Amino acid sequence: MSPEFLLAPSVRNANRLRIHTGLELNLFLAVKKGTSMTKPIERDKNAKAPAFKNIFRSWTFVLFVAYVVLAGFQNYVIFPVEAKLLPLYSTYASLLYLPHAVRVLATAIYGPKTFWVLLPAILVETYVFYPPVNGQISFTILALIVIGAVCAPIGYVILKMISGVFPGWLDTSKTSLHWRYVFAAGIIASAINSIGLTVCFFELSDLSAASLAMLRFFIGDIIGLFVGLVILTWVFRLLRKIRQVES
Repeated sequence: MSPEFLLAPSVRNANRLRIHTGLELNLFLAVKKGTSMTKPIERDKNAKAPAFKNIFRSWTFVLFVAYVVLAGFQNYVIFPVEAKLLPLYSTYASLLYLPHAVRVLATAIYGPKTFWVLLPAILVETYVFYPPVNGQISFTILALIVIGAVCAPIGYVILKMISGVFPGWLDTSKTSLHWRYVFAAGIIASAINSIGLTVCFFELSDLSAASLAMLRFFIGDIIGLFVGLVILTWVFRLLRKIRQVES
């Protein structure tokens, strides 16, 4: 028996109809419009999700969390392993600095505006994993935070300028995730970061020590970027296989 037949008396005499629940109201409207009672009511696809859900879905939140989590992994896992395997090398530089991959990849996707997310992320990293004395950040530490946040955006801008001068070398308008583009931006960003770290930590009068330190910072960033690209490629392939299985 159809719902139209059950509710027909109520429709003919609307004054006698008493609706006590939202379900009865939906049934009445469905019958009045000639739709089926068993058909689910469609939600507005254009309706906006709650604000807190939008925050968790935003790229800024993902970038912030990814950088802080990877910085924690760097501090609690990679640094101790390097201290045991390479005690002389790891005194002030890491051979594998993974957070560099996060800032370069994020900047390659979203552009220089990632600076405004990387800056607070590196600030939180400094307070959590390398707490300053008396909770006060010195000028040197503040300079290091700014350098770490700005190196990838500056590398992005410089690469754009180079591609404009030599358009045949790299077409950045097609895709920002081409491995050659990302790696080139990472090299420029690593050079900026290495120079900044060396200037802040070492006396430039000792040119040999400063040059060696700069080279170690540079190598750590590049290897970290390379490993990050390999992991990202593996993750994309895994997700592609999962989608193929589900389809």
